[in-house]
Amino acid sequence: MKTLKIMLAGIALLFASVAANATVKLHPNPITQTDVVNMYINAVTTGNTDNLDKILDNDLQFNTARGANVNTLNKDQLVDFIKANTVSGLAVTTDTTVLTSDNGTLKVKVDFKYDGYTRTDVLSLVKTNSWKVTSVDSSTK
Repeated sequence: MKTLKIMLAGIALLFASVAANATVKLHPNPITQTDVVNMYINAVTTGNTDNLDKILDNDLQFNTARGANVNTLNKDQLVDFIKANTVSGLAVTTDTTVLTSDNGTLKVKVDFKYDGYTRTDVLSLVKTNSWKVTSVDSSTK
């Protein structure tokens, strides 16, 4: 009987110590498709690429139409291009239009209106584990 009491006390102590050391794992709010679009717009308009790596797919293709030529950049080239070619303080306004949307894909048109011209980027987003930009088709008017 004494051994049974000692075993129960030991088991109770084990449960108490495990419960005391247990931590609650909070899942951070997942990045939404709106967050992804806003992060992309922020990167293009301000040159701040801090979060850009998180929202661009590793196989991203950025296509820029220049007359009859189409230039294609990959993820790393796009990030480098944005860092090197964004002018701070330049007045730009943006308009976004959702072209298509379902549970796992989104296609959004973003117009960047600068003084004298408009750049239009069509972003394709796909959700696997999280929302990622998989391709961008860019043109200037």
